[in-house]
Amino acid sequence: MKEVRWGIIAVGSIANAFAHSIRYSKNSKLCCVLGRTEEKVNSFAKKHNCIPYFDLESFLSSEIDAVYIATPHDSHFFYSMEAIKRKLHVLCEKPLSVNSTEAMILTNEAKKNGIFLMEAFMYRTHPQTLETLNLCKEYFKDTDVKILSSFGFDAPVDKSHRLRNLNLAGGSILDVGCYPLSMARLIAGSLNGEPYLDPISIEVKGSLDATGVDNKSSANLIFSENISAYIETAINEELKNDLIIKSDKVEIRVPEPWHCGQFQDGNYSIELNFEGKKTIISNKDEVGLFTREINEASECILQGNYESSSMSHKDTLGNMLWLEKWYSENGVKYPQNIVEKSPIFSSQYEPVAKLVKSEIEGISKKGSRLVFGCDNQTSQLHASTMFDNFFNNGGNIFDTAYIYNDGKSDKFLGEWINTNGISKEILVLGKGAHTPHCEPQFIKKQLEESLDRLKLESLDIYCLHRDNSDVPVEEFIDALNEILTEGLISVMGASNWTLERFRNANNYADKNKKIGFKVLSNNFSLANMNEPVWPGCINCNEQYLNYLFENDIYLFPWSSQARGFFLEKDLYPKAAHVANPSLEEEKRVWHDEINLLRRERCFQLSKKLGCLPIELALAYVINKNSNVFPLVGPRSVYESESCMKASLITLDDQQMKWLTS
Repeated sequence: MKEVRWGIIAVGSIANAFAHSIRYSKNSKLCCVLGRTEEKVNSFAKKHNCIPYFDLESFLSSEIDAVYIATPHDSHFFYSMEAIKRKLHVLCEKPLSVNSTEAMILTNEAKKNGIFLMEAFMYRTHPQTLETLNLCKEYFKDTDVKILSSFGFDAPVDKSHRLRNLNLAGGSILDVGCYPLSMARLIAGSLNGEPYLDPISIEVKGSLDATGVDNKSSANLIFSENISAYIETAINEELKNDLIIKSDKVEIRVPEPWHCGQFQDGNYSIELNFEGKKTIISNKDEVGLFTREINEASECILQGNYESSSMSHKDTLGNMLWLEKWYSENGVKYPQNIVEKSPIFSSQYEPVAKLVKSEIEGISKKGSRLVFGCDNQTSQLHASTMFDNFFNNGGNIFDTAYIYNDGKSDKFLGEWINTNGISKEILVLGKGAHTPHCEPQFIKKQLEESLDRLKLESLDIYCLHRDNSDVPVEEFIDALNEILTEGLISVMGASNWTLERFRNANNYADKNKKIGFKVLSNNFSLANMNEPVWPGCINCNEQYLNYLFENDIYLFPWSSQARGFFLEKDLYPKAAHVANPSLEEEKRVWHDEINLLRRERCFQLSKKLGCLPIELALAYVINKNSNVFPLVGPRSVYESESCMKASLITLDDQQMKWLTS
């Protein structure tokens, strides 16, 4: 294929600009257009010499390779997904979706289908942006940097117009606020030696239109100790629509950061003020803003890439997550974010793996050999979508805790369970009495609060989240037996307990005809934890494992993939896994001669088996013993499905020994 055949969905001004610009592309051709109004579609088709379509199925079945989507925001997810299902590449206008959950699903499905997907931020492919980034790298080293950026205009339109229509996901933040947010993340990343950087906090101010969309808003963003940003957006006021990056000695100003001289015959400029001296850096773009974007997308498609480095999937996901935080804190409540029964995933997609279930003594229900950790969900929609996907693949054990996400993890899980009426089909592992409240007096009180959040009468498994060596094991066992007798839990266990304390507790229980620990949730993975990830954390060595298996005790290990230690970063630099602890943590916790050798062997064997190293590392834990139920904490559908694929990997004794010898 020497050129990409494009179809356009929509006939508005942006679609017209795309159709006009594609004429000047050397690797692209416009073939057809899809729209709803016959007169407008025919006029568009005649103007741009392409075939008109009024039926989606006929359009997607035509002789095209890729689609450009320029419809209102609310339909971006639908049209993108329909195209991906039919193996068509997608360039979708910003924002890619209404929320980060939709964006997560789209990027995942595109990867699974080998399809190129790109969010259309035109400025990302323009030389002006690259020159701005180079100047930032040159002039802002080891100094405090402030980024100021805005995009706003006055749009006196009717309430039904897409800009003011809540159902169409209108408002200034999604429509144009996405530009300054995206730019601030891009510059902050460049200053930090990364493709982009997500903020660590956001402070929002703004106002709402009578329709419920935001008509004006601003956000203060903190990226690090020395990088911050102030961004503004509006649909009811003309803003400066510029970009300023400054420190105490330097200021860079870009007057047209979004259109890059598009309305000045391609002429663009950057103003540099350094120690009182002003320099104007001017240039002329002979290619054109849309044409550059089309060329970039088509070149990626022709080369077989599923994403562009100009706007990667992870960059899009990060931008959507912070856009969602921005408009949510501004008070915008889009209907697309309301969770109903079986939200986005449910049974729409084929399972990647049917997880095996095993008996757990003391519980009437079988449990999946993989456990979903519920501490990384950002909203009810995100949580419900992730839980749906896991459940649809046979997963039915969910791990939560009193302290996770300030109680939101319990609430998200409880809402999903009760909305779908599946309390009898799933198992919940709950934890409580974390330091500094690791005392018997807090166990029942915290458990009852968790049950209230979860809207459940009891937990299948309950573990003490930490140990307190100042408290005799007898007191913990007595307190746990009380809640067991009351029917608040079915099986009791402990997390982050030493072998000595754990064994002593069970010995006390046996001698006094009480129930002892049947579950342990310590760290265990292919890599040994040299130092605790967090204070009070304990791992399982071979002696500990032997005790557990000899006594038929179940191990529910956390960080079963060693927090991303087995990610093959060189070969998979754009993998969607986001488990990415600091290098300092990785070296402190995992780096030693034995673990580095195990990682190298994991990389070698994964290539032979045709899986990712991080999947093989999880498969090692699953294959260790039938009483091991690894905990995973996926943040995205990609991560979750990757973990579930690991359950399909069977390792023989020779392979297991080779990985650790």
